Amino acid sequence: MRSGLSMLAFVGARAREIESLALPRACLGCERPLPPAEPGACCAVCLHRMRDIAPPVCRRCGQPLDRWSLRIAGAARGPHRGPAGRGACPIEDTHCAFCREWPAAVAWAVSAVWLDDGPARNLVHALKYDGWRCAAGPMAARIRLAGGARLRSLDALVPVPLGAARLRERGHNQAALLARALGGALGVPVLEGALRRARETRSQTRLSPAARRLNVADAFAPGGPGARGLKVALVDDVLTTGATLGAAATALAELGPASIGAVTFARALVPA
Repeated sequence: MRSGLSMLAFVGARAREIESLALPRACLGCERPLPPAEPGACCAVCLHRMRDIAPPVCRRCGQPLDRWSLRIAGAARGPHRGPAGRGACPIEDTHCAFCREWPAAVAWAVSAVWLDDGPARNLVHALKYDGWRCAAGPMAARIRLAGGARLRSLDALVPVPLGAARLRERGHNQAALLARALGGALGVPVLEGALRRARETRSQTRLSPAARRLNVADAFAPGGPGARGLKVALVDDVLTTGATLGAAATALAELGPASIGAVTFARALVPA
C-alpha cells in the first residue's frame, strides 16, 4: 500500500471497486441505472443537461462577457482592426474584470461547463469526495471539447497538487486523476511532480475572493524539472475566482515553461 494513504481511504477505494462489480452500473450524474449499451459513467441525458460556458467570453480567462464589457472592448478595438475570433473578446491583449488581477504567469484558462446543481456538481463530487475514478473520463472529454486548438498545442499537463493532510484524508488527488484522463485523450504527458504544496491551506469554499487569494499565496512551490521550454496547462476540477490557479502558475513559472494555461471541468459562480 502506498505510503501515507490512510486505511480509511484504502478500504473505501476497495469497497467501491467491489460495489462496481457486484451492482448494476449507475450514472454518476443522476444515479439512475445505465443501460448495458451506454458507455462511460454518465448517461446521455446528464451529459446533455450540463450547461456549456457559452460565448462571448474573454480570450484570456474564458469568463463570459456582459454587454458593457463588449461595448468597451469594441470601442477600444477601433474600426480598422481585424475581426475578432468567434465568441471571444475583440481585444487581443485585454484582460477582463474577472482576470485583471491574475498574475501574468497565467496566459489563458478554459472551463467546460458551469458548476450547476445536478449532473455537473454530482460528477465533481463523485471524483473529489467519493473517489469514483471513472468520473474523470466524461469530465476530461468535456474539457477536450471546450479546449479545442489550445489543448492540441500543449506539450504537457500539470495537475494542481493537494496538501499532504487532504491527500491522506481522501487517498487521491482529483486534479491528478482528471489530468491523467485528459492526458490520455490528448496523448500528452502528465507532470505530476512539477508542483508541490509548500504549506497547507484552508478550504476555499466559503471564502471571499480577497480571502481566497490570501489563503493560497505562496502555497505552491516548483517541484522536479521537466517543464522548461514546454507549453503546459494546469489542471483542476473547478475554477471559481482563479486564485488557486494563479498561485500555482506563479510557482510553476519558476521552472521556465514556454507558456502556462489552465483547464478545469467546471466554473463556479464567484462568491460575494
